[in-house]
Amino acid sequence: MNSIDKALTEIRDALNKGMYKEALAHCESFAETRRPPDLAGRIGALTLDAFAGLGRWRELVARGSALIADLASNRESETLGRVHGLMGFAYLRLGELRLAERHLRASIHIYTWDLDDLPAALRQQRRLALLYLSMGFLRQSCSEMESAIETSDRNSCTSESGILRVNLAVAMCKLGSLETVPKWLDEADELLKRATRGKWSLLSALVRANYLRITGHLAKAFEILLPALQMTREQRYSREEAITLEYIGDCHLAKREYKQALEHFENALTIAEATAPEGDLIPELSHRMGEALIGLGDPNTAILLCERGLRVARTLGDRYEECATHRVYAMAHRAAGNSRKALRIVDEGTDLGRQYEIPYELGRALTWAGETRLQEMGLGEQEQGRQQLWEARAVFERMGLLPWIRSIDRLLGFESESEPAPDQPSMSVLDNLGDLDRGALRFGIVTCNRKVSEAVEILQSVAPSQIPVLITGESGVGKELLAQALHQMSPRRKAPFVPVNCGAISVNLLDSEFFGHERGAFTGAVSSREGLLASSDKGTLFLDEVGELPPQVQAALLRVLETGELRAVGRDDVRKIELRIVAATNTRLEDLVDRGLFRQDLFYRLNGIRITIPPLREREEDIRALFRYLWSQATATTKKRLTIEDGVETVLCAYDWPGNVRELRHEIARVVALAPDTSFVRADAFLPQIQRKDIASLRRDRDRRDEAAVERQQILSALRAHRGNKAEAARSLGGMKRTTLIYKIERLGIRPEEYHVKD
Repeated sequence: MNSIDKALTEIRDALNKGMYKEALAHCESFAETRRPPDLAGRIGALTLDAFAGLGRWRELVARGSALIADLASNRESETLGRVHGLMGFAYLRLGELRLAERHLRASIHIYTWDLDDLPAALRQQRRLALLYLSMGFLRQSCSEMESAIETSDRNSCTSESGILRVNLAVAMCKLGSLETVPKWLDEADELLKRATRGKWSLLSALVRANYLRITGHLAKAFEILLPALQMTREQRYSREEAITLEYIGDCHLAKREYKQALEHFENALTIAEATAPEGDLIPELSHRMGEALIGLGDPNTAILLCERGLRVARTLGDRYEECATHRVYAMAHRAAGNSRKALRIVDEGTDLGRQYEIPYELGRALTWAGETRLQEMGLGEQEQGRQQLWEARAVFERMGLLPWIRSIDRLLGFESESEPAPDQPSMSVLDNLGDLDRGALRFGIVTCNRKVSEAVEILQSVAPSQIPVLITGESGVGKELLAQALHQMSPRRKAPFVPVNCGAISVNLLDSEFFGHERGAFTGAVSSREGLLASSDKGTLFLDEVGELPPQVQAALLRVLETGELRAVGRDDVRKIELRIVAATNTRLEDLVDRGLFRQDLFYRLNGIRITIPPLREREEDIRALFRYLWSQATATTKKRLTIEDGVETVLCAYDWPGNVRELRHEIARVVALAPDTSFVRADAFLPQIQRKDIASLRRDRDRRDEAAVERQQILSALRAHRGNKAEAARSLGGMKRTTLIYKIERLGIRPEEYHVKD
């Protein structure tokens, strides 16, 4: 090997080991002493590599711009492709995305079309994806990597296929798609083993350790990291050694071992500052050291470190680390005694987390902000804090991070034993339902339907407030279950939840039932009684079928809601109460208001937030989920081992379920009760009223019923608008004859009391 080749090898070795200052010194010394014209391009490219490692982006861009012109004129395509890639890297770090993409695409084009070097082109595409990742464009990054993986697999580029999978696993960790990470890493390990890429196998192990740390498996993470640290030192992999030390520190930090964590972070920072003092490891280590210092009681130093980390992260355009640093920066200010400023800072971080879809750090920031507001702020801020905790819980629910979910539940005041046990039969049958809303399942709501999930999310948002909620939907859809869920989500969970069916109380006893009575207040009042309103003081009163309340009770209830004052029957004194009203109805209260059957002012008072639950016939995915859940419950309760025919769910989905979930539950209970133990249950055991109909005819029947329901509502609206005058209503319905309207009224079972308007 001649002296030139030896010098080039020394430079490449230094770059591979992360020794960027040494590599740059070699490049400059080489250029000053020899300046061989045919090697100028290669030395220039290696110099740019060193600048990139050191984070000296402006110098890289200036030197690279001049170098590109020389390389293009000398037609040095290979070096030109490499320099374009480095220029793209630098521009992305500087936040100039259009220029960055232009250079990276130029590099990919040169390697693909001029040099037919697919592995090199894939490396540039990977670089583009990784830099999108650091800029916070996580989905765009994943899309680029998935495209590159498909190309590398198709062309048997084994090494690049493995490396891309490692990087995709990193992206999936940041994006919060944790369930896919082990799969990508397992595939990467197999490919890299075949390609004998030891350094990338090491990086795959580090990513796996970080995944294990995030998911709470600290002991397993240590089992990977400690041997990895030894390997990085033996191989003199400086950057990888710093990352390994960082991850070991993270594990100690998770265990609240702040002194050990700080020691590892400081060692990692020493390496990072020696190799790239303005590089991407600086923000990571700055906020990690800050968090350890807060735990050790030194918030002022933590503030300085976070300020440095934020400056470097913003210079690099690293949105992920900027978001993460905001949380620790806020923690430091709170520890230093400035909670107000801390909350302003962390809210900036949560805005970044939402904007750039950074779920893990967003969830952590929301959790800290919510806990701080609950512990230190006033009532209004506490409500915001609870909302932030609910948002954080939903984030971690999607990521499947149970330790975080349990921690947030404790902050919200939930008892851990109230969570559904995963080993229950009714839980295990839902495992293969990918769209199952596991957050709603926490409250016993089994759904895969987006509209129901959105309803639960709205309830989570309003739970901390006092605003009334009106739940509408057909009979049997589960309105009371949602009301109970709202009560459990709210700060009132330890106070009573009092349900009352407004249509089931005797008209003569309504005043007594709602407001209570004193002994001797009327005939039969042999003892004093606390009414429903007083019983729900500090809690939640659920008014089911609120549209059936008589007018005199509506007026009295409105006064209680407006003033908070309650007078029992037979008493002169007034009692102050404070409660939340949740009302439910299967009719349109607006129609009752128009007909004079429901007070408009009470309607406005109850209609604070409206939640509408679609009927079961519009939720086929829920028919399947509820059937599996309820069937499992019923068979477990009766201790029967039953096997069901494959076509049962198809039949059930074709039926329109006028009684909704209540009818489905009763039908399952009937079939299980009648079936002998260990028997095979056929589809014809269900719904005997439809046994002789095929699936197509069932669906036609359902469509006809839907059309009839629409027509019925149109006719009712016309009759109400014309105060029951059939001739005028018929003319308003497209010139329909009066006799035709009367026929339709009879066929559709429309009763006079449904459209007569009260004067």
